[in-house]
Amino acid sequence: MKIDAYSVLVILSVMVVISYFYNYLAGRIKIPSVLLLIGSGIGLKFASDIFGLRIPSTQTLLEILGVTGLIFIVLEASLDLQIQRSKLQLIARAFISAIVLLALTSVSIALIFSEYYDADFNQALIHAIPLSVISSAIAIPSVSNMTEEKREFVVYESTFSDVLGIIAFNYFITQHTSGFEAVATFGWDLVLIIIISVVSTIALVFLLNHATTHVRFFLTFSIIILTYSLAKFLHLPSLILVLCFGLVLSNFKLFDYPLVHRFLSVEKLKDVTKELKLMTAETAFIIRTFFFLLFGYSINVSLLQSDEVILTGIAIIGITLLLRLIFLRYLLKVRSTPLALIAPRGLITILLFYSIPADQQMTQLSEGVLFIVIVLTSLLMTIGLLMNKKQPSEKIEDLI
Repeated sequence: MKIDAYSVLVILSVMVVISYFYNYLAGRIKIPSVLLLIGSGIGLKFASDIFGLRIPSTQTLLEILGVTGLIFIVLEASLDLQIQRSKLQLIARAFISAIVLLALTSVSIALIFSEYYDADFNQALIHAIPLSVISSAIAIPSVSNMTEEKREFVVYESTFSDVLGIIAFNYFITQHTSGFEAVATFGWDLVLIIIISVVSTIALVFLLNHATTHVRFFLTFSIIILTYSLAKFLHLPSLILVLCFGLVLSNFKLFDYPLVHRFLSVEKLKDVTKELKLMTAETAFIIRTFFFLLFGYSINVSLLQSDEVILTGIAIIGITLLLRLIFLRYLLKVRSTPLALIAPRGLITILLFYSIPADQQMTQLSEGVLFIVIVLTSLLMTIGLLMNKKQPSEKIEDLI
């Protein structure tokens, strides 16, 4: 069945309206809008089968939307991150939580894969890292009604988890050496991307401050995506670039010196940053909508009938939850069950999983496991949000 351009526009517009309604509904019933979008994508697949419609190359579209969505989601999160002396302890705890739990969870899942599927440990680890990354795309919008301290902990932890997870994933798929040479190469890559990030950030800040055209924001977005993509060609952890740019804009008051005032207008940058936040949030919303709809559309529902897929997904969730509860409660001394349950998997997991090189893929591992893990972690987060609603307001410091 062939559809015309107006029918396509109607379908796309209806999807956006439905996604907006899902966001509103999620705030009421505490079920992440992502689950509703994935469910709608599955429903769209059944409808397209009935009417004989097909969307070609869904995996390519998913990857394009995923990479673009990742950039905008991290930029959106970094524009909200405030670096203050009073928050250093909170930031440090969030960073420790992100890096330690990423490492522990990845190694534990990799051991399960290597034992059950008889795979090489490095190959198993490459598949385990995506399943261990907290999705800021799901976590950050879902905690808007939590106390400021808890919300900031989730924002920092999920953002750090995204960045660290991608850095670790890129390291293991590109490094074919070991020992000192691998560490030295990785260290040089970090130094190089930091230099590129600083230079790019300075150039973009000047652009935003001095540009007079009304299309400066999408010009800025294009330059960020271009620089990000070029850095990826060099196998650099280019997400640091996006994080650096967002952090500089959101904390520009730290650069309030006479020398800076000679070249930049701090007041103008404040106004520009407010507008940029709005544009970034709107764009991230649109990309997130179509990404998860398309992911639901691309899922092979028959895979979910496999006992092996279900049991593997449950085992991953079990080890993830156990490690998180133990680490937060007994090592980080954060006695908050709701925070322990808020660790959803989503866009990063899907994007990294589909980015595994063909020669390193474990063909035994079904992509249905992705669906199980994303759904179950989102449901656990829903339980955490409902539990938090019943608890009195408390600060992170009160939970230590």
